[in-house]
Amino acid sequence: MSFFRKKEKNKIWKRNPKIYSGAPKRDIQGEKTRFSRFLFWVLFLSFLGVCVYILLFSPFLEIETVAVEGNKAIPTEDIVEKVNEAMAGKYFNYFSKRNFFLASKKEINQKLKNDFNRLEISSIEKKFPKALLIKVQERQPELVWCSGGVCYLVDKNGFIYAGANATDEELNQSRFLVIIDESARPIEIKKSVIDPDFILYIKEIDARLVDDLGLSLEGDYHTPALSSREIFVKIKEGEGAWTLKLSSAVSPEDTKKILQTVFEKELPAEKRKNLDYLDLRIKGKVYYRLNNSAVSN
Repeated sequence: MSFFRKKEKNKIWKRNPKIYSGAPKRDIQGEKTRFSRFLFWVLFLSFLGVCVYILLFSPFLEIETVAVEGNKAIPTEDIVEKVNEAMAGKYFNYFSKRNFFLASKKEINQKLKNDFNRLEISSIEKKFPKALLIKVQERQPELVWCSGGVCYLVDKNGFIYAGANATDEELNQSRFLVIIDESARPIEIKKSVIDPDFILYIKEIDARLVDDLGLSLEGDYHTPALSSREIFVKIKEGEGAWTLKLSSAVSPEDTKKILQTVFEKELPAEKRKNLDYLDLRIKGKVYYRLNNSAVSN
């Protein structure tokens, strides 16, 4: 009997490994892992959806304030109105054009350039989260260029940005240089450009003639063609006037010195009463003609 019991006891001990098998534990751990992954993706996608909504759809990031710096003659209200027009509507009928991240600087820049000829856009800056700062400069006319009977405003860079009106306040407030292109070359606003160096030359020549030499100009400057880089102008003296012919090949300072020498030694004021023209277009040469006389060198 004792032997049987001992054997029975050993039999029960041998069954224990089967009763406490590890297989059920692995199933429980796998279910927990799958649930954790599912919960992670649900939370991640929810977070991603909230971010997309805030960044692209929420009014929290729509531009509400537009500030403008640098304008003088053009009212700020007019500029802001055009900026709002550029940001009106939606992309693909879903995304607001006023969204901080989607607002197009390129479209705003192009809209302002198209609607304001004299406006130069220095920069367009976004100020997080709802503001836009636009820095501008207004083109200042350096001279008036006339061709084919129509006149245009030209800035210091030679850019023809608008038509010139005789009633423009800027033209009436101060003495503006007017150049008449006798070749009647076609001009296109915002496309045609006058050589900036030629503009600088005309301004410097005007300063030498009027300010340094005290000559009185009658009428406007003329050029036979832009490519010639030559200008003609009438000089009024007493009751008469004579034509001065110049070229940018001779510097303004050299032109001034030549005129001073010619006036002193060859053509004093009394003699200039009969002067028809004085030609300084060829470097190192001076040609002039008196009325009813041959050309002198």
